[in-house]
Amino acid sequence: MNSKNLLYDLFQAYYDARKNKRSTMNALAFEIDYEKKIFELFEDIKNRKYELGRSVCFISFDPVQREVFAADFRDRIVHHLIFNYINPIFERLFINDSYSCRIGKGTSYGIKRVDHFIRSCSQNYTKDCYILKMDIKGYFMAMDRNILYQKIEKILARFGAKAGLDIDLILFLVRKVIFHDPTENCAIRGSKEDWVGLPKSKSLFFAGKGKGFPIGNLTSQLFGNIYLNDLDCFVKYKLGFKYYGRYVDDFLSFIGIRNILNPSFQYCENI
Repeated sequence: MNSKNLLYDLFQAYYDARKNKRSTMNALAFEIDYEKKIFELFEDIKNRKYELGRSVCFISFDPVQREVFAADFRDRIVHHLIFNYINPIFERLFINDSYSCRIGKGTSYGIKRVDHFIRSCSQNYTKDCYILKMDIKGYFMAMDRNILYQKIEKILARFGAKAGLDIDLILFLVRKVIFHDPTENCAIRGSKEDWVGLPKSKSLFFAGKGKGFPIGNLTSQLFGNIYLNDLDCFVKYKLGFKYYGRYVDDFLSFIGIRNILNPSFQYCENI
């Protein structure tokens, strides 16, 4: 990847980042002399001097209470740059029934798939079937940063060169984002009362050492899919659960009564 390509990719990431965010104060402030700022960001990345800025932390109550760390708009550009580089590689590795933060997927697609699973598993509602619904407690706060980085590094080492990527540069940016702790330098918006009732398992301030990612960042959504992709493949291909789907940390599996009564059916072989 030469400098010309990186600069072009940064401008594309900027245009992606400002979609649906152009009216925010952070985006409007960056848009003043945005070309100059992108060139400055380009120099920082090229010379490996890029550092993440300050996030704004607040509690959102729509649709439920959750803690959000809103990254500085300059860092959002880098998030989109990383996403544009590595997402096409991981898209080829994800199972079809992973629905979050993927083009053409989402809740509507997931609902259609669940309907298909139920109809298929129950033979169009003529047989009993069982549904197992699970989620991971405090998922984003429990993700291990080292494990995630190793997963990304391994895949990029295998496929990155074939895709024409500058692996060294991308891993530099990925490390900056993964190992950055936004709680160390953040601006708190709102009052302390906003955090009342929020479980510690859902707050980055109480995440274990080397764990946790801020909800709301594009990279966090992608990282969430990467982190559980091995689980998806294990359930689908190793355990043989045909009717399985996942949205972020919520996953469903369906099984017919005929399989439960079949003693040859192996649920957890070689776990």
